[in-house]
Amino acid sequence: MGERDDAPHDFSRAVLHPVSGYQAVAGFLRREMALGRIRPGDRLPSERRLAEQLGVSRETLRQALRILEGSGQIVITRGASGGAIVQDAALDPRLIRDEVRRRSAEIGELTEFREIVESGGAALAAARRSTADLEAMALAQSELAGAATKAESRIADTHFHLALAAASGNTFVRDAVEEARVRMFEPVDLMSFDFVKESSWHAHERILDAVRRGDADAADAAMRAHLRTTREEFTRVVDD
Repeated sequence: MGERDDAPHDFSRAVLHPVSGYQAVAGFLRREMALGRIRPGDRLPSERRLAEQLGVSRETLRQALRILEGSGQIVITRGASGGAIVQDAALDPRLIRDEVRRRSAEIGELTEFREIVESGGAALAAARRSTADLEAMALAQSELAGAATKAESRIADTHFHLALAAASGNTFVRDAVEEARVRMFEPVDLMSFDFVKESSWHAHERILDAVRRGDADAADAAMRAHLRTTREEFTRVVDD
């Protein structure tokens, strides 16, 4: 898949922090892809700029990029207009389904963990949210409604859940929500979940309405219902 434009991805919504070692660099970039903050068609920054942002040497970065190139997640072109372009890797759906089935117990535990953390976070958000928080969640909902691809749906969904977690006012909640999303979506990222967009949008609306009204109990219950539905949808797709 070609790049969407000539500008490199600027990581404006990525969580940039120094990493150590090429495996950690590759892991960071895969994490951003799993969250949808780096999408197919994005051009990564130049080696010099990205190495500086991540606090690693250019050789360490090159090793990480070779790993991602080998797994088909990026394509590297040479020359003045070259660079690393993120790909929409097309793996065998049967292999992906087998991997998800193998990790079904782990995914179940992650959904359970998300239900505990995110429902509590939603309750806190109902009590603590600011006008800016509500605007961020509403914007994410608009992005989800207008999403035309799985990648666009993923990043809009991520924006909503992280905006809600940020509205809790607790950095540990936000970090836990992000980590659980990465761990949950890595093995299922390439499977088809076309039906999730509509059900997620409606579930988000119920959560957002409760947060707007400052109703902590309703926000908690709406988030629990949303994540239970998510687990059921994953189960149906895996069992098909």
